[in-house]
Amino acid sequence: MTNDDFLFTEAEFADFVGKSVSWARLLRRQQRAPGHIRVGRTPMYRREAIAEWMHANSVRPGGKPSA
Repeated sequence: MTNDDFLFTEAEFADFVGKSVSWARLLRRQQRAPGHIRVGRTPMYRREAIAEWMHANSVRPGGKPSA
């Protein structure tokens, strides 16, 4: 198992991006969160999915979304 295979819980994802668990849950329910998988009933986030989501939601100077 490599670091890329590591799965974040919803709480770990929220902590990683500096937000609350309720924020992460709301984002997931609005289908705006990184892609996730379910382990049982628990949503889990791959490190790669979080990185892709962060890149897709980054804003360049001047307020323009990155391409």
